Amino acid sequence: MVKPSRLNGGVKGQAAIEYIATYGWAILMISIVAIVVWQMGILNPPNPPPDCRGFSQIRPLDWSLDSSASQLTIVLVNEANTKLTVSSVSATLTGNSGSCSDNTEFNISAGSTVQVNLTACPIGSLSTGDYYKTNINITYNNVASGMSHTSIGNCWGSTE
Repeated sequence: MVKPSRLNGGVKGQAAIEYIATYGWAILMISIVAIVVWQMGILNPPNPPPDCRGFSQIRPLDWSLDSSASQLTIVLVNEANTKLTVSSVSATLTGNSGSCSDNTEFNISAGSTVQVNLTACPIGSLSTGDYYKTNINITYNNVASGMSHTSIGNCWGSTE
């Protein structure tokens, strides 16, 4: 039978310190590499491509947010098989308070497009190239049925 001695306990302590020191250096190096990669922007994903989701019979075909003029330009397309009367178009940029709208009433025939300019949009601190997302409400009346509807959806992209 071997008696435990101070010498045997000391060897165990030395092994533990060597283990901590070895893996401590490895963790330190991994942390430094992670910080460098993060600072270089390698981990920052690019902005998603411009797109729209939602909407019903009338929807944005194309859109652009001009950060210098605080103007959102939307080209609407009528995908209903009938003439529509649009009574209002409004937009609210996500993260900003307030909205911009155009309450000018206009008709749009089936399959046609029309351009709407929403001015004085509260864009906050957005500048050219910044990512944005906007909620758009299009209130319209189906001329054939006489019923009122609202087409609601989101569009996003980079400011111009």
